[in-house]
Amino acid sequence: MYDLSNMVKRNTLIFLRDKTAVFFSFLSVLILLALYFLFIGRQYVDDSNFGEFVVSDQLKTFLSTSVIMGGVLVINTVSLSLGVMGNVITDLEYRRLDGFLVTPVKRYKIILSYYITSIMVTAALTLFMWVLTVIYVGVFSNYWYSFETVIKASGLIILFTFISATLMIFLTTLLKSVNAFGTLSGVLGTLIGFISGIYMPLFVLGKSMANVASLVPFTHMTILLKKVILDEPYAALVSETGFPVQGIPEIGKFYGTNEIGVLGNDLNIWIILAASVLLGFGLLSIAYRNMNKKIGK
Repeated sequence: MYDLSNMVKRNTLIFLRDKTAVFFSFLSVLILLALYFLFIGRQYVDDSNFGEFVVSDQLKTFLSTSVIMGGVLVINTVSLSLGVMGNVITDLEYRRLDGFLVTPVKRYKIILSYYITSIMVTAALTLFMWVLTVIYVGVFSNYWYSFETVIKASGLIILFTFISATLMIFLTTLLKSVNAFGTLSGVLGTLIGFISGIYMPLFVLGKSMANVASLVPFTHMTILLKKVILDEPYAALVSETGFPVQGIPEIGKFYGTNEIGVLGNDLNIWIILAASVLLGFGLLSIAYRNMNKKIGK
């Protein structure tokens, strides 16, 4: 365990000391936040969405921020876990692992250390962003998420980090150069944002795109996290403005909290996530095999 913990510490410090790598890991999130607050976010709180019901500016902030951060936090688990995995590519390309291979450190510990580092760093920074969201909403809207909502969302973030990190380490082991990794990290966050309905509601993209999105785990991760975070804003909308409860599913269609199943077929979202976890374990074993081959070259 001492060897593994030292490898994890080494990988973590290398990533955090590289300010450029950290910045580009957050780049997709920063672009998404800019788009939301400058353009996209306004459509979620347009008065036409609420009909004759008057919604206060504070409640609009509560609603819009919850929608925005439900997508941003999921994207963060993807872009950050991929950014941390950049250590794998640089270590392989510049043969930094050669020194470890002549020591008693087991090869599986070297590979496992990258995965653990990705989960730890991604979960910690994403949870920190979630805490900042809670504080921002409380200060600027005077609404505070309940302790139960904070804990539920935090648990989901940790689960989503596991899924994202597993998929990202698999993709990383398929790459052969730093340039290829840079290209992937530059487009992946944006691509997932569109496919998963984070940039815009899925119904706007059409049925075919929605079917494609239903096959992507990040879509269901976003829906579930939004459902948890928006539960209290929905309740406030109903209790404070008289907005009908039966109108929430229509709002949910626009806000992205309605479950979409798989390929148009109803399927419980927890079953989908359980399948994603199983897929993650399968891809993790393949990633281990790929890494083993590359280290052995």
